[in-house]
Amino acid sequence: MLKIYKLCSLVLFTIFVSTSFALAQIEVTGTVTDDLGDPLPGAAVLVKGTSSGTVTDLDGNFTISVANQQATLVFPF
Repeated sequence: MLKIYKLCSLVLFTIFVSTSFALAQIEVTGTVTDDLGDPLPGAAVLVKGTSSGTVTDLDGNFTISVANQQATLVFPF
């Protein structure tokens, strides 16, 4: 019985670890500025082709999670 418990625990742990790696996200941070270099508060930052997005803070800063390094950020205005 103990052997089955250990085997089940190992299988569940393996599934958990592989799922965690599959769902890994990359955190992107940045600052949105205008032509003069002034920060743009409240600017939308979207991940192209997804429903993911965020808004810049009062200093134009943002943080957003993307699925991979090929993700494209869009800044609609």
